[in-house]
Amino acid sequence: MAKMAVQQEKGEIFVPESERLEVPEGLVLTLKNDVVFRNVFRKCRKGLKGLLGALLEIPPEQMIDLEVIDSHLEQEYGEDKEGILDLRLKCAGEKQINIEMQLYHVRYWVDRSMYYNCKMLVNSVRKGELYRTMKHCVHIGILDFDLFPDQREFYSVHKITNMQTGKIYSDKLSFHVVELKKLDQATDEEKKEEVYRWAKLISARSIQEMRAVAQGDEYMKETVDAFEDFDLDDEERYRAFRREMAIMDHKSGLDGAYEEGLEKGMEKGLEQGMEKGMEKGMETGLQVMISTLKEMGLSKEEVKDKVKNCLSWADAKTDEIIEKYW
Repeated sequence: MAKMAVQQEKGEIFVPESERLEVPEGLVLTLKNDVVFRNVFRKCRKGLKGLLGALLEIPPEQMIDLEVIDSHLEQEYGEDKEGILDLRLKCAGEKQINIEMQLYHVRYWVDRSMYYNCKMLVNSVRKGELYRTMKHCVHIGILDFDLFPDQREFYSVHKITNMQTGKIYSDKLSFHVVELKKLDQATDEEKKEEVYRWAKLISARSIQEMRAVAQGDEYMKETVDAFEDFDLDDEERYRAFRREMAIMDHKSGLDGAYEEGLEKGMEKGLEQGMEKGMEKGMETGLQVMISTLKEMGLSKEEVKDKVKNCLSWADAKTDEIIEKYW
């Protein structure tokens, strides 16, 4: 492991020897790290315009009045990332946009995004103003997990619509979701879209990969330059590595909880099913495990992976049982 510290200079933070980070070998910073993401796009306005242009299908050069505003909101729930939204923006006075980069699974992500977007909508109208002055509020979630496991598309847009006619009820609220883990499933047509290239840039694991993706695009190139500048800032790197390691700890804790859920579910299921025979007991055990893991917020594919990793006897029939009880 490599030690990392920040020197005290002109008011910068100083990290004592005892508190210096032990950075695991191979741990790298990417745009998926929310500290990196927020820092890079706050400073690189041109890159931010390029990203938003791809997501909102607006030519970047038309985003003349783009303002980054205070991203602190009152914290009401423990999972609210300390009440800090990664990027909160105003666009030409007509739109308010919240962009969030999320590295690990959040069980109630849809509800969370609804809460923040609706709160932004309410705050867009001042006391005494008319309802029609409400701004169009856009929530953009860039997720490193599958939010919609039964949907192949990596990018989706959601609005309030009439269920019978498909007509939009109001365009004041919209939700854009980018699921980075689905990029490998993109069709040839989707790979031609700008939003795909930006998703690939955010997912890139090295500066070489970032440069390759950004080739020929001035907005992406400036984003890569801003990322390299960030990489030279010791203080920001320190904060980003702290965040990266906290995420690793969080994921490790989830893995432990998953395994505990598997063990408890299997034990309970076997107790309930053994009187009906070994095969039935195994199926009952799996049924309880599936229920337990679904309650913990796992997708179907994640449940399959966890079951197969934890149960040496899991076979093709296991998939059938999971499909049966999903």
